[in-house]
Amino acid sequence: MKIICRSAGIIGNLRPKQNIKDILAAGFEYSMLDAAVLCSPQEFKNLGINNYKREKGKVYLTENPEKLSEEMNKAFATSAKELGLHLPVAMAPTVAAETIHSKKTDIGKVNDTIKLLAKETLKLAIEEKCESIIVPPIYLGLSPKEEWKVNSSFYQELSKIADDAGSDIKILLKNMTKDINGHFVRGICAEAEEAVKWIDELNAKAGQKDRFGFCFDVGNATLCGQDIKEIIVPIGDRLQAVIVRDLDGVHDAALLPYTACFKGQQTNWLSMIRGLRQIHFDGAFIMDFADTYGNMTDMIRPSILSLAHEIAEHFAWHIGMDKLVKKHDKRVLFGAGNMCRAYMKDYGKDYKPLFTCDNNSARWGEEFCGLTIESPEKLKELSTDTAIYICNIYYKEISAQLKEMGLKNPIEWFSDEYCDTFYMDRLDMAADPNAAKGGKS
Repeated sequence: MKIICRSAGIIGNLRPKQNIKDILAAGFEYSMLDAAVLCSPQEFKNLGINNYKREKGKVYLTENPEKLSEEMNKAFATSAKELGLHLPVAMAPTVAAETIHSKKTDIGKVNDTIKLLAKETLKLAIEEKCESIIVPPIYLGLSPKEEWKVNSSFYQELSKIADDAGSDIKILLKNMTKDINGHFVRGICAEAEEAVKWIDELNAKAGQKDRFGFCFDVGNATLCGQDIKEIIVPIGDRLQAVIVRDLDGVHDAALLPYTACFKGQQTNWLSMIRGLRQIHFDGAFIMDFADTYGNMTDMIRPSILSLAHEIAEHFAWHIGMDKLVKKHDKRVLFGAGNMCRAYMKDYGKDYKPLFTCDNNSARWGEEFCGLTIESPEKLKELSTDTAIYICNIYYKEISAQLKEMGLKNPIEWFSDEYCDTFYMDRLDMAADPNAAKGGKS
């Protein structure tokens, strides 16, 4: 899985080098060749309007799409290459949903311009050897009957550009929203069934199995009140990228995960993690937190980048829990509580540990979930290729204890926070650890 920092809203187009250095210092190896760095969704509102205030010296790509490659290289692509920041994913411009309410905007011209900019972004992405490019569907002003016809033709044109260049770049569609009288509703490819149908039909037309794929925007699904897992799972291996952003469920925003927490968390991270884990997702994991970053004081912004990377690593750990469990042929557990019980419920049958151990001497010799609870000293008898999975929230303390014991075994951290089962008995904190009667999915 590639953890990617989305560049739009993070990298400035005038002096990008320090922003790039900050991204690298935070631990990110990857960012995006994102046209929104120079051409924001709001910029399309001014198409067809002659008397709006212009920024001095700025080249407006909505009016000069042919200059996209030159301006993107000037803005940050060249600097990223020089400094070692990789750009495996590109993204074509899109338009803000509320643009439909602007009576002065020429909607037809907006859609034509988006198509031109998408083609220019694709050409640059091929030149820069990007692995994939996210191209949101054209949707502004289209009726449901027109959506497939317009977009099918559009995406086939993009496929031909890639074919002519001899490139195997993947073109990724994205789930969209619509703005109906100020309310966000599900747009093109918001439903898994439609997304799958579009991708498969486009691949058939392209004569290739995987020219087209999908990028799932967590924020758009949250705005529409959708069950994230129910979308991800049917899409399956067509899913090549995920845009991870938090919001309050009402306003379209790009916030750092876990920060849109006024009156509770609206984004269902549990559903996202379970869905990505079930399909064994290993694609581009794009962190989009431009609004959090942009509203923070300059001196604190590098810390926001570091926190964003830490959160992404945390997500990746949970998503890859199945792989973590399967990583070693032999294993024991450390911990004899709810987390141990969760491990045995979800993985115990196929990946049964030799035993578990616990620091509570009163429980040594006890049978728990089919395992014997041993003293930590028992770990010294293990061969060094037997992994120790810590099933306890005191990961750091127990890891330190194991190292002080001189153990050379692999040490892994297991977590049941986003497992597929949840034991309601743990809420009661039953005095008898064997009193739990089972789990609820």
